[in-house]
Amino acid sequence: MFRRLRKKVHQWIPGIISGGADNDPAAITTYAVSGAQFGFGQLWLVVWATPMLIAVQAMCARLGAIKHKGLTSIIKEHYSPVFVIIAAGILVVANILTIGADLAGVAEAAGLVTNTQYVYWVIPVALLIWYIVVFKNFAVMRRYLLWLNIAFFAYIVASLLAKPNWGAVFYNMVIPTISFNFKFLVASVGLLGTTITPYIFFWQAQEEVEERKSASERMVESKEEDALLAPGFIFSNVISIFIMIATATVLNQRGLHDISTAGQAALALEPFAGPLAKYLFGIGIIGAGLLAIPVLAVSASAAIAEVFGWRESLSDKLDKARGFYTIITASLLVGIAIALLRIDPIKALFYSQVIDGLLGPILIIMILFMCNDRKLMGASINRWFDNLFGWAAVVVMVLSSIGLFWQLFLVRG
Repeated sequence: MFRRLRKKVHQWIPGIISGGADNDPAAITTYAVSGAQFGFGQLWLVVWATPMLIAVQAMCARLGAIKHKGLTSIIKEHYSPVFVIIAAGILVVANILTIGADLAGVAEAAGLVTNTQYVYWVIPVALLIWYIVVFKNFAVMRRYLLWLNIAFFAYIVASLLAKPNWGAVFYNMVIPTISFNFKFLVASVGLLGTTITPYIFFWQAQEEVEERKSASERMVESKEEDALLAPGFIFSNVISIFIMIATATVLNQRGLHDISTAGQAALALEPFAGPLAKYLFGIGIIGAGLLAIPVLAVSASAAIAEVFGWRESLSDKLDKARGFYTIITASLLVGIAIALLRIDPIKALFYSQVIDGLLGPILIIMILFMCNDRKLMGASINRWFDNLFGWAAVVVMVLSSIGLFWQLFLVRG
């Protein structure tokens, strides 16, 4: 029994890592902004997005397992090369902007926790990540990413210290509250974009390639991807909900609506929930950034490498995959520049999630069509769960985007 449980937990690891990377400092800021502005009013969106997220990620994992290729390579085989180049280009730009914002967020949190200047942390953090990604193999990197998930428990403790009204919390998790004002719609698109986010699509397929499993193992697991990934993404969204609970309870209920960084949220918690809440929130940001930045860099680099047909495995040595590692290095260097030059990374961070909310449905539609192609997927073709919640993700994200544009161009003139 112990051996069987150990094997099952091992199979959950890709979902746990992907789910943790989904809660990067960009996501934490988005959830904190939502909690500060709307209280518990958008908790239901995260709950409803959870099965959609599981379905989309399971499809990406299944594609990677069946084809044993990255998502860009698979899309390139089935769709116009022009679209592939555009999609990869957008992904790279969005990922690099997010890397810069995440580096700034980690540095700000490290400065907050240690009472030092933010600028002292940007380059050391980037160098640590670069060293692990470039010079360590995937097995080492996987262990590094897995253990960083422990940092997320800090948000559970922080929310408990805030002493929320749990009746109101559970009510708003179940009963939708919808407002058609501009800020609510922007936050909704951003929240959906940061929960069901494109770079995790690409990373999920890449993990299947990096795992180096036999064809028979991949075939068996491809039929169980929803169950194998569910624990990781449920945990990820539970953490998202606790971030919103903490900021809603402490900030929104005291009229503090206009935070712009997760670091500001951490500072604002201290007078009301105590210094421990501030440090817990900061530690969570650091862990989230150290987990997500490697995933952002690798998914961006893999997309470019697959467009040009380069080798793109983390298990390859530097001299065998120079192009792949060069893009990773360049991504981190640009991220350092964004963080050090203070190119308003927080607005870029938040609105990059809005862009993900607008572009995500296009990618999901393509993934749905591929996963329902029996010639491509064979016996691992989509079942009802993935089709139902995959299309639900498309509908919800499209409706949110339509509402946003309606407000932006028609109502606001």
